[in-house]
Amino acid sequence: MANPAEPPGHPFPETPTLEGVGVVLLPLMNKRYLRDLARYRRLLASPARIPGERAEALLRWWDMLTPVMTEYQRSTEEILANLLPRTTPKAGAVLAALAARHRMLAVSRLDAGRLLAHAFGTDCPSFGAAQLSFIRFQEEMTATVFWEEREVFPLALRSLTPAEWLRVESFVLAAQAARGSLGFVLPWICDPLPPERRAHVLSAFPPSLRDTFESRWMPEYDRFSARTWPPRRSAKDPLEHAPPAT
Repeated sequence: MANPAEPPGHPFPETPTLEGVGVVLLPLMNKRYLRDLARYRRLLASPARIPGERAEALLRWWDMLTPVMTEYQRSTEEILANLLPRTTPKAGAVLAALAARHRMLAVSRLDAGRLLAHAFGTDCPSFGAAQLSFIRFQEEMTATVFWEEREVFPLALRSLTPAEWLRVESFVLAAQAARGSLGFVLPWICDPLPPERRAHVLSAFPPSLRDTFESRWMPEYDRFSARTWPPRRSAKDPLEHAPPAT
């Protein structure tokens, strides 16, 4: 992940970007999540009937995503609160606002998930209510991602050293590993990446984990993804988009 190029204790000069300092996980988590929210929203807006097997897979996918993103947001809050100097201007206010936005998202996500379960898990689905709930949640999540890119990450980039950025990504990954989610999270992040970009992401991990990724995690993810998101006929998915700074 983050690859320190300077000795600890020396912040990056000028105003770098996340990509420029080697940070991979944080922007990719948000980008992948927004992609999947757009997919659900498109399905809920479609008049086409969803077969029972796929509906079950869609609910399982949602049940995987929800704790993954909840833990990602919690762990990001915690590590930034621990590392950002208390003397950094605006740090306290920005971190308080981040926590408040995450609490708001938790409420909207719960409502969206409840209505999604009814839409995909009953014989008499109510897609209209679920669609409205998803629109609200997706818009709140998108606004939060843009706000983080505008307020949180620039503040952290001005304040943290290369070694501290390494700690940020390591802490967030460790939080996913502690709840047994790496087998889903790493393939989910790497799935749409070109080979050289995927190799860069995986290079931060030990060979044994990379072997597990290739031999077990990625094939399991591919099967799960194929059931949940069957390939579309068009070559390009117009909803496969996300905010910049990835």
